[in-house]
Amino acid sequence: MQLGFTIIGQSFGVNVEIYQPENRKKDLVTLFQNNDYCVLFIGSLYYQHELLTTLQPNLSAERLNECKSNIAALVLTTYLQLGATFLEKLEGDFSLVIWDSKKTQLIAMRDPMGGYPLFWIQLKDRVAFSTSIWRLLDLLPQKSLQLEYLADFLAISGQRNEGATEQCVYQDIHRVRAGTIVSADVLTCQIVRKNYWDWSQHISEPNSHDVSEMIAQYADVLHSAVRERLQGKVLAHLSGGMDSTSVALIARDEIRAGFAEKPLHTLSLVYENLPFLARERPYIEAVLQKETEFVAHRLVADELLDFDSFIAPPLHDEPYAGLWRFAMDTATVKAAANIDAVTMLTGIGADDIHEMHPYELNDLLREGKLIEAWREAIKWAKVRNCNVWNVLKPFGIDPLVNAWLPWLSSGNFLQKSLTLKEQNDLTVPPWIRQDFVKQYALSSRIQKNTSQVYFLCQQASLSVMISGLISRAGEVLRWSVAAPLGIAIAHPFLDSRVLALGLGIRQKIPAYPGKMKPILAEAMGELLPPKITERKRKGHFNEVYYLGLAKNVDYLEEMIEKAPIDELEIFDKPILRQAVREASLGTADARQLQRLDLSLCLIKWLSMQEQWQKIRTPIDKAIFIPINQN
Repeated sequence: MQLGFTIIGQSFGVNVEIYQPENRKKDLVTLFQNNDYCVLFIGSLYYQHELLTTLQPNLSAERLNECKSNIAALVLTTYLQLGATFLEKLEGDFSLVIWDSKKTQLIAMRDPMGGYPLFWIQLKDRVAFSTSIWRLLDLLPQKSLQLEYLADFLAISGQRNEGATEQCVYQDIHRVRAGTIVSADVLTCQIVRKNYWDWSQHISEPNSHDVSEMIAQYADVLHSAVRERLQGKVLAHLSGGMDSTSVALIARDEIRAGFAEKPLHTLSLVYENLPFLARERPYIEAVLQKETEFVAHRLVADELLDFDSFIAPPLHDEPYAGLWRFAMDTATVKAAANIDAVTMLTGIGADDIHEMHPYELNDLLREGKLIEAWREAIKWAKVRNCNVWNVLKPFGIDPLVNAWLPWLSSGNFLQKSLTLKEQNDLTVPPWIRQDFVKQYALSSRIQKNTSQVYFLCQQASLSVMISGLISRAGEVLRWSVAAPLGIAIAHPFLDSRVLALGLGIRQKIPAYPGKMKPILAEAMGELLPPKITERKRKGHFNEVYYLGLAKNVDYLEEMIEKAPIDELEIFDKPILRQAVREASLGTADARQLQRLDLSLCLIKWLSMQEQWQKIRTPIDKAIFIPINQN
């Protein structure tokens, strides 16, 4: 742990520990203690002015100033004035714990997108919450890996930042899930959980049925979300795509209006030697060549290859499915640190709402409207210049197959013969031992995870969007790399108001073939250069992936061979090494290598555990608060 807090509650009092690196640019951890209460907060809280307007009539001048300067004080005042239920209305990227001595209760919560981690343990004589697992491990009588968690990790469908349940990688340690409040009585050590956020219940209806008015409303909400995140010196990631460019241009306008310090810095990864990614440069320059208010930074990224991060990754509490791409991500944060940025804005999250995919085909097939589905697929195929089955199968038929063929999950006897080219979203790779596959029903887990993407709600398209949002909960880069430097990574498109309204608009405006992200393009109006709004497709990073795999293949094979994993009996090392060697030759599509990526990320994490458990971050501040028994 390099930054964060721990609070340990027992029958005689609570111990508070705060960890803050000396080289931080901003205090992301705040503490406020007042009589019978104490609040620990990590992260950022948005729309504070609205909260202060509600609280101000009942505040003294002194307390008002405390609330303006200390987020933890604002949270406590909210709790005391408006009650615990109102905590559910807090908006930001955060984790927090409140100590209420009168109730002898610890109240812990995370925001709906899980901006910062929070874990807890329950023992006979104590309850503890911490932003990192290692401190809680010290309190446990033994340290044992949770094999059920490892099975879930290997069965992930698509990209996921953290586990889907409160179960953690170590036994007896639990996660406070995103959008959840966990309360603990320190006298009885009883735990109460409350899931306060469900995206399907937080969809905002637009104020109008007129499309242009809906889009205007969305533009206003997006501008507000960017404005709320402009704190200190700001760096905006500018990739040349519609998402990051939109955020950067909105930030420019808000800074011009006086909402943050000038100037706005931008960071762009540019490629000189990778032919495909070099094509992205003109889109970046289309924005920068006309901008006089940006301080533009270009980072030549040809050498930032996938799997480079495996050599010396930052310590992370649990296995991370995106570790293979961490070299590129880490470089962007270090570049932000080099210019003393406090906030780094991104365009992450726009894809979840604004990507137009014809999942309505699945809805039509579910309703038995075969002719309508076929006609709709033809429309999309013409625009995409492809065979109609290339549309109907992935967006209409495959989601139904995932739900209707549960017998796929029992076909373990077929898995040993599957090559990399035969891998798909539902297969179990041959390098996972069959005893482990059977004991933890790995095929069933994979099948369940895949099918849930399409059946969280009645509309397949809405289900896919919500599933994507749930998978984004938690963010290792924000926590393990940026936070220790005092940098807050902020994603305006993942603002709860932006997402709620975006989901509401997408319910009204179904997907249609044509322009990329038409709703966002319309919302941005003339801000975006035509070169960006008129592009037909996005770039991809296959070059970075395959070159990185080829470059690091020897290291990865050696890592597998030396990994202390034999006792777990999960992987067949020779088969896995052979798969890595084969994948490095580019014989399979990157999508087919998802299970390989997960396996390598897990093995790397397991290989780091001995080193990780020896590290102890110095305590910056320690407090003991006795319980008043009167």
